[in-house]
Amino acid sequence: MGTLFRRLWHLLRLSRHDAELREEIETHRSLRQGQLERHGLTSRDAAEVSRRVLGNVALAREDVRTGWTLRSVDGLRQDLGAVLRGLRKSPGFTLVAVGTLALGIGANSALFSVYNGLLLRTLPVKDPGSLALLGTGEWTYPIWQAVNRRSSELFDGAFAWSPDRFDLSPGGETAFVDGAYMSGRLFDVLGIRPAHGRLLASADDDINRGAVVVISHRFWQQRFGGAQDVVGRTVALQRVPFTIVGVMPEGFFGPDVGRVADVMIPFGAEPLIRGNSSFLTGHWTWWVEIMARLRPGQTLEQATAALRAVQPQLRAESLPEGTPSMLERYMTEPLMLLPAATGRSDLRGRFETPLVAMLAVVGLVLLVACANIANLLLARALTRRHELSVRLALGASRWRLARLLLAESLVVAATGAAAGLVFASWSSALLVRQLGTWRETISLDMRLDWRVLGFTAALACLTAIVAGVAPALGVKRVAPNEALKDSGRGIAGDRRFAIRGTLLIAQIAVSLVLVVAAGLFLRTFTSLSRVPLGFQPDRLIIASLNLQSRASAAGEAAPLVERMRAAAAATPGVTSAAVSTITPISGSGWNAGVGERSAGPPDRTRMTWMNAVSPGWFQTMGLRVVSGRDFDTGDVPDGTPVAIVNEAFVRRFLADRAPLGARVLAGGPRDRTDYHIVGVVSDAVYRSAREGAVPTLFMPETQSDSPATSLTIATAPGQRDAAQRALASSMRQVDPSVAFTLRTFDEYVHASMLQERVVALLSTFFGALSLLLAALGLYGVVSHAVNARRTEISLRIALGASASSIMRLVFKRVGLLLAIGLVCGLSLSLWASPLVQTFLFRLDARDPVTFTSAVVVLTAAVVLAAWLPARRAARLEPARLLREG
Repeated sequence: MGTLFRRLWHLLRLSRHDAELREEIETHRSLRQGQLERHGLTSRDAAEVSRRVLGNVALAREDVRTGWTLRSVDGLRQDLGAVLRGLRKSPGFTLVAVGTLALGIGANSALFSVYNGLLLRTLPVKDPGSLALLGTGEWTYPIWQAVNRRSSELFDGAFAWSPDRFDLSPGGETAFVDGAYMSGRLFDVLGIRPAHGRLLASADDDINRGAVVVISHRFWQQRFGGAQDVVGRTVALQRVPFTIVGVMPEGFFGPDVGRVADVMIPFGAEPLIRGNSSFLTGHWTWWVEIMARLRPGQTLEQATAALRAVQPQLRAESLPEGTPSMLERYMTEPLMLLPAATGRSDLRGRFETPLVAMLAVVGLVLLVACANIANLLLARALTRRHELSVRLALGASRWRLARLLLAESLVVAATGAAAGLVFASWSSALLVRQLGTWRETISLDMRLDWRVLGFTAALACLTAIVAGVAPALGVKRVAPNEALKDSGRGIAGDRRFAIRGTLLIAQIAVSLVLVVAAGLFLRTFTSLSRVPLGFQPDRLIIASLNLQSRASAAGEAAPLVERMRAAAAATPGVTSAAVSTITPISGSGWNAGVGERSAGPPDRTRMTWMNAVSPGWFQTMGLRVVSGRDFDTGDVPDGTPVAIVNEAFVRRFLADRAPLGARVLAGGPRDRTDYHIVGVVSDAVYRSAREGAVPTLFMPETQSDSPATSLTIATAPGQRDAAQRALASSMRQVDPSVAFTLRTFDEYVHASMLQERVVALLSTFFGALSLLLAALGLYGVVSHAVNARRTEISLRIALGASASSIMRLVFKRVGLLLAIGLVCGLSLSLWASPLVQTFLFRLDARDPVTFTSAVVVLTAAVVLAAWLPARRAARLEPARLLREG
């Protein structure tokens, strides 16, 4: 819209100048015609001769237009030269202005770069716009096989993959690499060509094909030093040797955005990793992503219709076992295709909304920065009033002066944007690192593209306009005769300062909104950090055992885990060690329905979380056995199924009867076990502090179908660090081939609060930045006002005014601006507060404590910023000022 208005204005200006030029040419022709008529020619002959004398009028007009353009370019060059000379002469102003905009524009560009890399950037593959993702969740491998058999009939091609992590270590502490299982046609459908060797093909899907792997260009450089003979070498994944057959091209890391697949192996090799626990035949194991490429000219709607036409056959070929109601829903739930040009990402669901919220926040910071720059430019323009009046007196037009001031704001904005891009490239990489944890490596393509450059350029133009309009408008009030006046006189009543007060009010109002937001997010994170977890994380260590190949091959998972547990318990500094299937707050979960099977899908209120634990696990975690007993050696695999429940489970499912001795049906959709309740334990957090304590049923790990592989280790006070170093050696001595990961429980808690911590960190930083900018802006306004009124203030002091009365004089104006800004800021905060309610935890978006604290903090910053120039004003020496005058 702005471009359209500029073009219309340009056309109007050209048409006006063309009309004036035509009028001038016609005047010359008329005068020549009159002269010829006086010499005896007829009017007709005189008109014809006058036109011939003028020559090619169209060519003359073009020459004049060229002269106009050259003069405009020359004038622009002169303006830019004058601006650059002026900025060099004022290094302090230039540094503050450019630094302020670099922070404001850089912060916006940094967040937009992350947003662009996560949500907007397309996959680096052939024709990404024709890619489509099947559904919004994961699928079973039998479903993929059914789709793959018909892929040539439905699409131009299809492929499947499943992200995973693989251990590179031969034993001992793990060294994970991100990777994926994939179908053989993935590279072919995406149009990816190898950097070395070959990529996987459909033949590699055969289980008997062998263990082959394709590695990323980055992994090739980091692990093999870019060796040219890498093809044919082996790399051990989960202690299974895989032969490297090719290297992916640089810049391609798989179809998952935000995650790097450094190693990709075919689905046919999955049983080599998981052994007897292979997912390939699991009809209820949902772990595969499916993507298709549409045919040329095929729309997403047409492809979806074709897919649904064969849905009954696809569902029938992959039909799992289950209740009639569940099978009916499985058969009738419609399949759908979604656009996938930007790939697939788990990060989007977690961070899209916080990123949009932070973009709004950082946009407000840029508004504060723009107001600050506008105030600086206004102060500079008022200081240059004498110079501008001299230019007017010498014949310069007011448009030329306004253009000069706009050019100054444009140069400052462009320089700030360039510095902001440098700041953005550093800060965006830092922000991406904050999104990752020890268990999840985040990687986004943060290279500059046309979106980021266009966004930054638009911000620079917007900043130049917003910051440059105010001083440019002030040119209308500059008079040529001001050059003859004393520039040092007081101007307390000058109306040109009114706009600076308006900008300052806007700064205070927006800063209050940002400080309130920072307070709400910071208090949310603090509240989450203080949620009682139900256990003592500061003394716990978690050892995650990787037994996929070692234990399944030998059939000794349970005895091996017990030996590892005993070795950990005997380590110096360790007080106890126990085993569980699920580690609380680890991101993993296991739920089940409670009660008899129903005709429909289970209600969420009839679901419980589950865990399988060894005797002593509750004591190790610090949970109290409220009633009943702990598990013991009598809870054998073939014995009566027993369970221990927490207090939340009792409140939801057993409120009407005594829990001890009660019997509870719980389990999956196909079968449920009749558990005998033998104990009740205190509540503890299961998945996250935000959810708090949830109903949980614990069963003995000896009665569980799968071996528990998580060791929970309690240490003596102050001994955790030393014990963690000793644990690695103790566990390695049991079996050097077993891989394990040692982490403190604090690291699990830290990872579980990632989103809240990032939002609190960013909002606090931007709130503090806006507060600083507002304080600097106020300091600049008050300092300039004091400097402009120094004659008046000196006269007041000479006539007996006290220092306190001078400071009151300064603070009177500041107090009025502060009061108006606070009222506007509170109104905006109250209006916008419901927008952030979903991000908060146990806190109202209009919390009076947060609002009051924000007002106090902002008021203190404003008072401090105004106190410094007010104190300087109170110390003015009238005699010295008179001598200088």
